[in-house]
This record gives sequence, structure tokens and C-alpha cells, in this order.
Amino acid sequence: MSNIITLNRRQFLKAGATFIGAGLLQPVLPLIGAGKDASAAYPDEILSIEKYSHGRVKPGDIINKDNADLVKDFAPEGLYAELLHGREIKIAEANLKPQALVPVPWVDATLKNQGQAILDSKGQLWTKSGQPWIGGYPFAKANTALEAMWNHFFNYFGLDDSFTIVKEVIVDQGGSVMRNSDSVSVNIQPVGRVAVDPIPVDEDFKDYLLRTSVVLLSPFDDFGTSVMNSVYYDGDKMPTTDGYIPTLKRVRKFPSNDRFDPVGPYSVGTVSEYYIQGDPLLTWSWDLVATKPLLGPSPDNIGGRANEQGRKPDEFVHAYSEAKYPRSTWELRPEVLVIDGVCHIDGCPYSKKRVYYDAIYGRAQVADIYDKGGKLWKFIVFYFGDTGSKDKAGNAIPCRSGIVFADLQNDYHDNIFDFNDLNGQKFSANTGLKINDWLTPGALQRQALK
Repeated sequence: MSNIITLNRRQFLKAGATFIGAGLLQPVLPLIGAGKDASAAYPDEILSIEKYSHGRVKPGDIINKDNADLVKDFAPEGLYAELLHGREIKIAEANLKPQALVPVPWVDATLKNQGQAILDSKGQLWTKSGQPWIGGYPFAKANTALEAMWNHFFNYFGLDDSFTIVKEVIVDQGGSVMRNSDSVSVNIQPVGRVAVDPIPVDEDFKDYLLRTSVVLLSPFDDFGTSVMNSVYYDGDKMPTTDGYIPTLKRVRKFPSNDRFDPVGPYSVGTVSEYYIQGDPLLTWSWDLVATKPLLGPSPDNIGGRANEQGRKPDEFVHAYSEAKYPRSTWELRPEVLVIDGVCHIDGCPYSKKRVYYDAIYGRAQVADIYDKGGKLWKFIVFYFGDTGSKDKAGNAIPCRSGIVFADLQNDYHDNIFDFNDLNGQKFSANTGLKINDWLTPGALQRQALK
């Protein structure tokens, strides 16, 4: 990074499309700590899509199959392929405040705990005192692929707990809806907690990085089915999976190695692909191949919450729709780490996963997946935006607002939309949800019988 900092702006851009080290003019973290955005950290030429594209693309433009070549050089490969086949996106100005997508307590913890994270010889994350990580992004400035992926993987929402509600629509090649479903999900982080007690770790579950469950509310044939994943802190230990089966009224252990099978009928997404990286982090190897400006999702995408506000489905905010390509808004992100992952789990059908990690937001929202022959297979997007909710300190709570799982080879699309209030269920975050109440085998059965 120090070599890049010495470059002037023209030299920086002349260095090429890939500039490992990101071309910072000054460190981002002190700017954030001073309550500013990251604009002073980057050359003007990569903060403006109009300047970066030499006037060919500007905020407000609509990009589709007719003009997709305008963004080809700075779009993820999967996004460009989708644009050619029918996706439409709107271009926005870049938002340079991490708080637009990252909860304030998580940003504050990153500032407070910077410099305390280390990786051991196998790549496992610890504090310098040998304890599990204490919260915030472990690496305020990720300089390697593995550091970036730990930032991404450790706590994808940046929340101690959340209760989310979604509608899912699966669309086939011809645009017909194959399946509609509703579900709720509970996520609780036992370690690295920053907002609600116990902080920073729930000692009863300190061996776990995350416990999460999904409960299906519809269609009727799946009503009440639930699946719980218990993700270990140890980055090379496979999770345990429990499920409640309504017809049996019993909880049963499920195998954790079916990670690459669709999660339901006609589904495109798999357990391996949730949160971009659903497998234990150290069961993959990671390589930083480039750092450059690239298109990424905008915080304008608020998902099904747009429908709750009475906005039209054809607006560019990933509003709920039964279309194959819900419209969304994208922007030029000035510092994206392009990271290639290779899976070492038996039976993995991928040659690689290309993850697009946003250095300002500290997470990846976009990934491309390639089949064993090296051909592009899947395109994944996790949208985040303002939920309209606030925490106890009055801070806005951003969270996931939707997902796209696109099977580009079979032309199936699995579109997911987050809501605040659906079927009597309400979104919540950092409210002190307890694992014993929600995320144990006994809790699954108790919740199902309520």
C-alpha cells in the first residue's frame, strides 16, 4: 500500500485496471472515525462513474442489453452476462459511508478494536491474547485475501442477532413462476458481540461463530419445516445441521455434506452459497487477483420494504416482483478486491468462486461461480439497505434486503425479497434473542409446537 500512496492521481490511474493495494491517498479508517466518508481516500477519477467511463455512463442512466458494453470493463462477469440476457439496472452516485450498509455499533467496534486481530499458522482468526475475535471487522484494512474473507465471513450482517422475513420467487427459462414461498430466519452470533449482552461472547456457546435457522411458512406442504445450522468458530470444522419435520413432529440430524444441492424444489441457491460464502472459511483457499473499481449494489435497494411503502415493483430498488429480473440500482465502488476461492470439500462442483469484496463496506455482496470446466455458471447478489428501523441509540439499522441466485447455464432465477412485516412476523435486530429460546434442537421443537 505504501508504494501506491506515493503515486499522484494520473500515475495511479495509468497503473492499470488492477492495482493491488487499492491506491489509497490516505487511510480510510481515520476518516470514518472522524465522522467523514471515504471520499478523501481516493482519486476523484474513481469516485465518479462519469469520469471513470470518460462520459459514457453517468448517474441516472439505465443499463440493459442495448448498452451493456458501456459497463463491460468494470462490471462483474455475471452482471454483464445478466445484462445481455434481460436484466436492467440504474446507475447511482457512489455512497462512501460504510454506515449505509453496516450497523453503527459494528463500525464503532472496528475502530475500537483495530490492530488486535491475528491469524495463526492455519489461518484461524484470534485476538492477540489468543481469544475468539471481539467484534467489528478484524482487519480495518484487509491486505490479503484471507484477511478480507475473515472480515466478510465473521459476521455478515454486523448484527448480534436478527429476525428476518422473506418472500422467494423462482422463475424458469420462459419467465414462468415455478414456486412461491415465505419464510422467517433467526440469526444469533455467540462471539464478537458488540450491541446487546452478553458482550463480547456468550460463554455457553463460545465454540460457535453463528447459529441460524430458517422456518418455512408457505407453501402449505412445507409449512412448519425448519432447518438449523450451527457454524463452528473453527474455520475448518463442518457445521452441524438439525431439522424439524412437521409430519414426524420430531427434530432430526441432517448431513452437512449436502452443501451443493439445491435447498428446495427448483431452487438455485445452495447452503454453500448463502452469505456468498456458506462453507467454513478454511475449507477453501483464497487468492487476491486484483483490486479495482467495479460496479456494486447500491444502498437504494431496499427489497420488499419498497412494496410496504407503496412503491411500484418496476422501480430500481429490488422491489418484490415475479419477474425474472427485478430491477435494481448499482454504483461504481472505488475499491473492490477480486478474490478467487477454490473449494477443498469432497463433491464440490465448482472450479472456483470469484468474490467481489467491497473494501469500504467490509463485505462481498456479489460473486460469480464457475463450473469444473471453468465456464461461468452462477451469479449471486446479496442486496443491503436501510430497514427503516433504529437501534436503542437511535441509529439506523441497515440489513439484507434481498438476494438473487441466478443459474446462468440453465436460465433459472431464484429471487428473494426481505420485508419488515409479513404474515404477522416482524423484522427485528439487536434485540437480545437467546440461543436457548430459538436455536437448539429443543427450541426448534418448542417453537414449532407454539
